[in-house]
Amino acid sequence: MNPSMVPPAMALRRAVRQLILLLAVFIAASSSLSSVVIAADEAGPAYQYTAGTKAGPENWFKLSPKYSACNGGAAVRKQSPIDITTKSAIPKPDLDPLTRNYLASDATLVNDGKHISIMLAGKPGTVTIGGKAFGLKKLRWHTPSEHLINGKRHPLELQMVHESESGSGEVAIIAILYKVGKPDSFVVQLKKKLAELARDKCKFYDPASTAEEARVAAGTVHLRSLQKRTGSYFRYAGSLTQPPCSEGVIWNVLGKIRQVSQEQLDSLTAPLLLGAQHNARPVQPINGRVVTFYNPPNSTISFEM
Repeated sequence: MNPSMVPPAMALRRAVRQLILLLAVFIAASSSLSSVVIAADEAGPAYQYTAGTKAGPENWFKLSPKYSACNGGAAVRKQSPIDITTKSAIPKPDLDPLTRNYLASDATLVNDGKHISIMLAGKPGTVTIGGKAFGLKKLRWHTPSEHLINGKRHPLELQMVHESESGSGEVAIIAILYKVGKPDSFVVQLKKKLAELARDKCKFYDPASTAEEARVAAGTVHLRSLQKRTGSYFRYAGSLTQPPCSEGVIWNVLGKIRQVSQEQLDSLTAPLLLGAQHNARPVQPINGRVVTFYNPPNSTISFEM
């Protein structure tokens, strides 16, 4: 048909279809760009855990505008970790029982020079908080513990990071504190892989270079030992404990201390740079926040309340 003879209604429909096609392409391109920006934010400039250094914890917020939330001294901030005073925690029996359902999952051990983490593939399980399902994404160890209880710091803290399955971006973290004692049944299965990670000679980043991670395929990791009946825990509103220190994180610090052997503790620090084997951020001001406490009948609490 001669273009000059196309009826006005048909021409309008064609124009609308073309506009919709262009809009779809634009949205797809925008989504791709957004993902790149988020990935860049996660990388960010290098930071350290050594106090008194230019890139140390007290100076994180100066390293980049992306890290502005790390200024925990500001009265409006809700930063983590904190020192939990048990006598000030408010009992709240209607909190969630932290019901978890974890499955065996294909895992990768990751060493970025400052932390040892486990990245989990697929859908390894969930925890329900406030009626919302949060999917388990990764595990990360800190030595010593980042959270204090009544002013006491423990040798190890395992942080289990969950993200809302609704796509809202909400994050919930379950923190488990450890004392030195019997071997931990979860770490036992990682013994050979942690040794392999320690042998990796990859160059980690420092303030003058680019990040490079060491990765070791850990195979199938069984998570059941991490879903034992939780019992008591402390809850408060906080943030990520490393840059960009994003806030809005629902923290749940378990009230029962678990045990880890000294050998296992050493295996979790051996792959790290010497300056990062102490990778706990200093505690942050409470700034008026309320810490609540859930303690169901017959549960075990390792602290004096």
